[in-house]
Amino acid sequence: MPHEAIIKIKNLCKSYELGDDKKVDILKDVNLEIDATDFCVIVGPSGCGKSTLLHHIVGLEIPTSGSIKVRGTNITKLKTEERSIFRAQKFGMVYQTPYWAKALSVWENVALPLLIDGYKERDAKQIALNSLREIEMDGYADKSPMVLSGGEQQRIGLARALVNNPWIIIADEPTGNLDTHSANLVIETLKNLNKKSKRTIIMVTHNLAYLPLATREVTMKDGQIVSSGDEAVKRQIQNELRGVI
Repeated sequence: MPHEAIIKIKNLCKSYELGDDKKVDILKDVNLEIDATDFCVIVGPSGCGKSTLLHHIVGLEIPTSGSIKVRGTNITKLKTEERSIFRAQKFGMVYQTPYWAKALSVWENVALPLLIDGYKERDAKQIALNSLREIEMDGYADKSPMVLSGGEQQRIGLARALVNNPWIIIADEPTGNLDTHSANLVIETLKNLNKKSKRTIIMVTHNLAYLPLATREVTMKDGQIVSSGDEAVKRQIQNELRGVI
């Protein structure tokens, strides 16, 4: 029985006006469906539109044309505040560089989105500890994030992304600043979140070594998704990426 797509992107285009009647096309007629069980890996050269696509999926940007539906909600039709609430409730986001409130402990940083949302400190702490426990990082709860390694900080970032119990984890180059060992730990955590916790993972990366993890592989070039049958173009892009890894 086929899975029902939870993200449906149709004819997505994004252009920026540069003045003097000039514009630059960043996304060009992107069509993509992602299932609830997917570990979607998006690869492509720098500037091809990968991160811009992620920003549209979570509603940080609005397309020039086209639509994005997340579990039936067309987020391109939501107002700015509605998109912000939807994003906070449905998505967990992990970036290449995590940012911390330096005066707060690990659990306090993880709980911060809940405290901002009005949770009582006792309840927020328990949820944060549960989130840390899910990725086997609860032993670091009382430490300062600033004394942790890059890999440990990125895994704490994953705990913060999980604190609102989101459906979907968005990871934009989550291993870009990490050594191989730390990167592998982060990827293993993402894999477990997909397989064991049944989270949808959408990850942008330059590292072709992670492609075998993908249940859905997306290759981008010049703002477009390379069609599944265009293997020559995919090989060319992969060769380019191997040159920069």
